[in-house]
Amino acid sequence: MDRVGRVIKKILTSYEFYFSVLIIYYEIFFHMLKFSFSFKNIFTLMLFSVCYGTVLGFIASLLPKKGRVIYTIIVSFVLYFYFIAHLIYNYVFNSFLSLSGVGDVAGQALDFRNVVFKALLTKIVIVLLWLLPILFYIIFGRKLLNKERHKLLTYGYEALFYAIFTFYIFLFLSMGDNGYNSAYHVFKNYDSVDLSIEKLGIVESVVLDTKYAAKSALGFEKQSADFADENGFDPDYVPAPVNPATVSDASAGDSMAKGDEEPTTEETTEEPVDTSPNILDVDFDKIDAEAGNGNITAINEYLRTAQTTHKNEYTGMFEGYNLIFVCAEGFNGYVVSETTTPTLYKMMHKGFYFTNYYTPLWYGSTSGGEYANLTGLLPRSGGYLSMNKLGSIGAYMPFTLGNQSKRAGYNVFAFHDNDYTYYKRHISHPYLGYDNWTGVGNGLPFETNSNGRQLWPQSDLFMEQNTFDLYKDQEPFHVYYMTVSGHLPYTYSSNSMSVKHKDYVENMPYSESTRAYIACQYELELMMKALLDDLEKEGIADHTLIVLVPDHVPYNNKSIVDELAGKTLDNTFGWYKNAFILYSPSMEHRTIVTKYCMSLDVLPTVSNLMGFKYDSRMLAGQDVMSTNEGLVILNDGSFITDSCRYNAGTGEVTGNVDDSYIDYYKNVCKNKRSVSDAILVNNYYKYIEEYIEEPETDEEDESDEEDSDDEEEDSDEKDDSDDHDDEKEEDEE
Repeated sequence: MDRVGRVIKKILTSYEFYFSVLIIYYEIFFHMLKFSFSFKNIFTLMLFSVCYGTVLGFIASLLPKKGRVIYTIIVSFVLYFYFIAHLIYNYVFNSFLSLSGVGDVAGQALDFRNVVFKALLTKIVIVLLWLLPILFYIIFGRKLLNKERHKLLTYGYEALFYAIFTFYIFLFLSMGDNGYNSAYHVFKNYDSVDLSIEKLGIVESVVLDTKYAAKSALGFEKQSADFADENGFDPDYVPAPVNPATVSDASAGDSMAKGDEEPTTEETTEEPVDTSPNILDVDFDKIDAEAGNGNITAINEYLRTAQTTHKNEYTGMFEGYNLIFVCAEGFNGYVVSETTTPTLYKMMHKGFYFTNYYTPLWYGSTSGGEYANLTGLLPRSGGYLSMNKLGSIGAYMPFTLGNQSKRAGYNVFAFHDNDYTYYKRHISHPYLGYDNWTGVGNGLPFETNSNGRQLWPQSDLFMEQNTFDLYKDQEPFHVYYMTVSGHLPYTYSSNSMSVKHKDYVENMPYSESTRAYIACQYELELMMKALLDDLEKEGIADHTLIVLVPDHVPYNNKSIVDELAGKTLDNTFGWYKNAFILYSPSMEHRTIVTKYCMSLDVLPTVSNLMGFKYDSRMLAGQDVMSTNEGLVILNDGSFITDSCRYNAGTGEVTGNVDDSYIDYYKNVCKNKRSVSDAILVNNYYKYIEEYIEEPETDEEDESDEEDSDDEEEDSDEKDDSDDHDDEKEEDEE
């Protein structure tokens, strides 16, 4: 017994035990703050904590006494500050920090110094509690912990223990669920930093993150092309057709904006329409043979059987129209009202009115949301920002509205009222079709206050006033605006747009932060009013389509959205409900769309309305006006369809569906993530470049007409040369 007691005492006074307990303390504390309780998740992160605590303690035992103390204090504080960084980053951005992607978002965090300071004050109790174990070591631990180095045999035991323990962790993870949201899948693939932290813990996530960053730096970056069988439960499964324009009292009652009129229906005479699939004539076998790449083959295999969307009565509804696309910073549909924002209200309710549109919060916030809007692909959930990756590899992106418009002969413009290099957009956006990407610093003037200091954020209205003349005479044109007036923080001390419109919102029955939010979003209202007025003045409003979508919800201020909604929205689904504006002044009546849809659907929906040719199999989003079942994919693996809601965190299903239905959509969501990442990283679209149809130009048309005229003239010469000369003179006149 004495021998057993000595062994136990030796373990309890070892540095391996100290570091294991320290990491367990941080991991469980953080997990209980951010996630619902799951015994399996808690047990998993405890296993990893012991694993890495043993490694850190093993290193400490190799050092001399003084070096061991210094090492322990330094490592303890590194762990402490890293957990604090995760806590604050999550508080600010409502997502988690990826170490390998920190360079892409560091500047973003520095822009929010006031918000970060507020977060530290808000979390001060946790910040102090997390200091306790380090203070304990500094005061008592140096005396209590074993000061002697291990014997050589002890190191052997530890190495054997570590090997067995690591094998046990892998065995434990592989037991049971191996689906997309499982700990095993995250451990093997590391394609979501949020899921990794929830399922495995922060320390294991940073290890996986470091491995990924090293592989990327050495050119061995994993290029995911792993797809699940979507038809596992029914090979002949086809989602039930949905009428996208169905109007009902229930859907209207779920309106986001106040004062919505009672919907009405009008009988229309149905005419035969083209319902062929929206796909390109791609020879996948030829691509396989020429590429000689396993990942390309896997992507092709998936695309061969991927679900398509079909053309419909809305296809080409706005063909030839000017197209203005607005990505609105921090915009949320609950801010729209008939009295406060009448222009936005009119656009939302008089055009296509989407009652169930969602804006998931992607990794990288604005960058992720903008990427989803513009590419129709799911942004990666950690490791790198997809938009930055697009620019760094020079990805060929034929289906973006910028590139589709250019192929159709449009004049293309793009503007941003913030630094034109922010998020490295000056590198990425030319590949999206916006060659003349213009922002503050390369052509767009910035607005200053009375002291000559540059305003933050800048004015969306000011941007419209300084850009409209550049394209008004360049029809047909496509203009992309990335706004900034709606940027946080929503305070009168740090937001120039909130200050600008403080008087306008002063008497509204909301808290100060909510009034400040409405005030800065009012600048977007003024921009859209000026834009519509200018289009009308130039006589081009009736053949212009305006698209307005948010980049993300106001992620740091859920309380604001709750207050505007008049209820507490749930964190999994309701928090991300938003607005999608599709409007043209030429529309005589609105179309209410009740199908569930999301930011990924914007590109294919607008492409179909504009009559652009694209391949619906090669986008993660889908045309909302098609008959396919609606789908919303949330960043944590949860999803919504027209039939149910699935909460990945709790496993709860709302809706009358069976397990096979849920399994099917789990696989659909996994595949959309996999194909999105694989298409980008492998620059897949370059393999289909020869299948992208180039429309006939006016010169080609004129050439054809001239050839036809020449043939007719030759025929006329044979019959009567005098008549031919007369016709030629008439043609010249």
